[in-house]
Amino acid sequence: MFHFKHFSLYHDNSALKISTDALLLAAVTPVNQVRTVLDIGCGCGVIAYCLAWKMQQKALRERTAKENVTKVDILQKNALQENIIQENTCEENDLQEIMGIDIDASSIEDALKSKEIFPQRNYQNLLFYQQSIQNFARENHEKFDLIVSNPPFFVDALKPNTLQKNISKHNDTLPFEDLKDAVCQLLAPNGRFFMILPANESEKFEQISQNQLFKFYQLLIQPTPSKPINRIITGYRLSPEASTKTCPMIPACVTETLCLRNADNNMSESYQQLTKDFLLGIC
Repeated sequence: MFHFKHFSLYHDNSALKISTDALLLAAVTPVNQVRTVLDIGCGCGVIAYCLAWKMQQKALRERTAKENVTKVDILQKNALQENIIQENTCEENDLQEIMGIDIDASSIEDALKSKEIFPQRNYQNLLFYQQSIQNFARENHEKFDLIVSNPPFFVDALKPNTLQKNISKHNDTLPFEDLKDAVCQLLAPNGRFFMILPANESEKFEQISQNQLFKFYQLLIQPTPSKPINRIITGYRLSPEASTKTCPMIPACVTETLCLRNADNNMSESYQQLTKDFLLGIC
């Protein structure tokens, strides 16, 4: 079991254990204006659960802001509280749907097991299915506000001895072309797709997705100041940003950098700030 600051997750049986890549993707991905999420290749569900936590905390902050609006007389205050209760009831009946799919049965088993101990019990629509994205895309007609993926990326590398790890690390069962097609089909018109890949593979996916998915954000990640970029988190949309058409001076893609560790190998301040809501020992 892996222990985060506010919750714990099972990953003992999963093809791949909880990793820095998954945590970074969950921490970076914004959840504003998001009600439906799809995690492709979810594994034990770590990204889905982290996003569920972020969405819940965002809802709580918004609810608190409403309750602390301004000082009003007692009648106005009672009316405001009544409206808040009605809105909360509506939210509870119209819950965010967070769905994870993976072809590995053991990973899905861990994801479902974690649901029993996850503190946000009102996430009845936190769903996990053992299914390939190819089949899911053929059978599903729902559109998602947010799609995330930490996909397998090895192509020609030496394969591990176990079939489970082979499937989880190598993209034989999830080629980039299939992933791109699924995202194009399942993403809502104004939705966003975030993924994390090694630098070379990120460039390959961008080439495959040209003129179908449009990059609007990327985070270049270095392990230490002296090492090259080894991971890239990229945000895509189905169409170019409208602002870049009307305001050519605005860049089509915002690029940021993140160094995980300082030269002394301690976690960088930026990394700590990014992950402080999840990792133990970070204030």
